Amino acid sequence: MPEWTIQNLLPAAAPPPLEPDRGGYTLTMRECSGAEDVLQRLQSSGADDPRRAHVGWGSFRNLDIAAARRSSWLLLLDVNIHQFRVWDALRTALRDPAATDGAAFIDLVLPLLPTQPRLRQFATSTRTWLTGDLERPGSWLFAERPERFAWVRGLFRGCRAAVGCMDLRGAPGNDGDPFRSMATHMAAAARDGFVDLDTLYVSNIPWMLAQDLGFFGESHSVYLRQGASRVLDQVHANLRAVAPAFRQVVSAAHLRPDATSGNLQWHTEILSPGAFLDDAYWTPLVPLTSA
Repeated sequence: MPEWTIQNLLPAAAPPPLEPDRGGYTLTMRECSGAEDVLQRLQSSGADDPRRAHVGWGSFRNLDIAAARRSSWLLLLDVNIHQFRVWDALRTALRDPAATDGAAFIDLVLPLLPTQPRLRQFATSTRTWLTGDLERPGSWLFAERPERFAWVRGLFRGCRAAVGCMDLRGAPGNDGDPFRSMATHMAAAARDGFVDLDTLYVSNIPWMLAQDLGFFGESHSVYLRQGASRVLDQVHANLRAVAPAFRQVVSAAHLRPDATSGNLQWHTEILSPGAFLDDAYWTPLVPLTSA
């Protein structure tokens, strides 16, 4: 029987990624509020567990969490083909013997990162953008905590990190139920002792999918199931299928109180799966024009 890996959690057939005119992320943007406190709270103080898993959508925040929790498995999910190119670049750089620390990794990854379309970043220089994380206390690249970088590097070198295309709206054209399939795989892996599903990161995706258009200005209509009126209800249902299996959820689904339409900022928090899935958490998620 082939050796189990976290890739086995994914449905057998995944939809192709979207090919938008917007680049992928490296560092997490506009979710700073609460993030450092969350990462501090996530610091693992117990014994390492070879089954402990982190699953999440988005950017390097997933690596921050995996480093803090000392996750032994890592599954990175997205829908943007350019984000998968970012992960390909990261994997190649981390597997290079010259990647001895965070600074060396940045030197190696810079020429590998996709540039068309431009990476989404708040700096003209990608080097400046990334090297700032060498000084950020919660970062997996924080120079004063080199063991974090070494831990993440070990996941990629040890084939314990995988990527997959999973759209929280579900499959376009109602082609199957990928989240129910994933939930089945998760339950089997946990039952058989392969994995301990520890942390789930959803970034600000629930808020984004409450908006009238999708991530890249696309219509949600192709994702709507028969009789459904809001794609957000499907997002909620899809997460109901998988989130309860995790110990905790890291979410930035709500705007900061001082956020404005011209300066969107989200608040990062840790929730139990029950609190995250509660209707009270989802009711405030509305299109910006209705807020």
